[in-house]
Amino acid sequence: MRKHFYKILFICTIAVMVVFLLQTFTGVVRLEPLHGVTTETEKPKLTLKNYVDGSFQSNVDSYLQDHFGFREWLVRAYNQYLWSCFRETNNANVVRGKNDWLFEEVYVKDHYESLMYQHTDDTVAMRKIFETEALRLWKVQKLLDEYNIHLFVVINPGKDVIYPEYLPKNRNHFHPDGLHAYDYYKRMFDELGINYIDNVAVFQNAKDTVDYPLYSKTGAHWSNIASIHAFDSIIRYMEILGDQNLVNINIGERYQAEPRQSDNDLEELLNLFFPIKSSPYWYAQVKAEEDTTAVMPYFLTIGDSYFWNFAYNIPLHDIFRHYPYWYYNYIVYFDSANTATLDLDLEQELMRTDYIMLIYNTTQLYDFGSKFLSRALLHLCYDKAAIDSAANIVISSIKSKPKLYAKILEDAKKSQKSLEQILYEDALYLLHENPEKYLEDLEGNHLPVSRNKDLISLRKELSSSHP
Repeated sequence: MRKHFYKILFICTIAVMVVFLLQTFTGVVRLEPLHGVTTETEKPKLTLKNYVDGSFQSNVDSYLQDHFGFREWLVRAYNQYLWSCFRETNNANVVRGKNDWLFEEVYVKDHYESLMYQHTDDTVAMRKIFETEALRLWKVQKLLDEYNIHLFVVINPGKDVIYPEYLPKNRNHFHPDGLHAYDYYKRMFDELGINYIDNVAVFQNAKDTVDYPLYSKTGAHWSNIASIHAFDSIIRYMEILGDQNLVNINIGERYQAEPRQSDNDLEELLNLFFPIKSSPYWYAQVKAEEDTTAVMPYFLTIGDSYFWNFAYNIPLHDIFRHYPYWYYNYIVYFDSANTATLDLDLEQELMRTDYIMLIYNTTQLYDFGSKFLSRALLHLCYDKAAIDSAANIVISSIKSKPKLYAKILEDAKKSQKSLEQILYEDALYLLHENPEKYLEDLEGNHLPVSRNKDLISLRKELSSSHP
């Protein structure tokens, strides 16, 4: 009997190995891919060189770790084991709260302390950053008003602000005395007369009155249904701000459906075998109202990922002539090439715009503007000749610092660029980063006197092509 047992065990082991190998090399069983950002390992090619130096074997090991048969099932099984047996997640950015509510780690951290500690331990320095950005915003808003370009801010609450009762107990964060960006910016926006929509207050007031979830149990962002109603308010706010009739939206009857992006984006990152029990997911059809008297403006958005819910649900192409989305002021979506923002002609982009929306949730306000405001301020006040003149002063300053200049010389030797080009690019970077340091007129809490006179004709040229 024992002899047969070992034979059966041996046969079963070989069979399992064969099945795994067959799946590894053929992928005969179609499996749902794992969610999340991954780095794809290329299949190594055998050469004499990589065989001799041993790199081929190492690369094969790395490749097989990411491509062995039934990897997706095994990963999900392990993640489910952690979730069901230990109430843990296998994703450092996703935290399990009460009643299985999911939160991004950043929301938990900001609720129990302040994200200022990711930037500085000094409240005076943090306050200075907030004040500088708020003043830049006020100046840019006023300067754009001169061209009938309307800048406004939308502040959205983090999930922790609306549903703190589901947060996990605090185990890791112990700095409640830090500055919170929302509190500071709200006060300064009111003092400076900034155009802004405070969805933090709106959502807090609406939480117990609306019959739909403002945030889903398993998602990171506001729910799709909540974002639809928020967009309706934004359009109406823009009409008042610009004294124009815009295309409004018609929100249809609500209906329940399977979760869509981004209502379950955190759950997808966990890659579990079984879905998390959740309350219904609500959606609604949105249509643009027909209105022959409405204008279709050029609408530029700069901000965080909360804008994606508009893209998922709103027919933006029926409301705006163009609606580029500068994701964290880094890359442009809804253009033909997903251009990097640094490759754009900022003056042209500003002058062709009718409305500019800065949209940030409470956890992203610590990097409010994403370096857009300082750059916009510089180009609204100074033309290319004036900026080049300031850059030359900065270059002279760089050359007067032996260690810094020596490093740039070393970089120039390694680069295909000339020394002059590298110096000019570094000078521009410093000007864009902190223009007040090099241009006295931009300092302080007054509106700058200087103006980029090239923008007048540029605005007329771009506006005339789209009456």
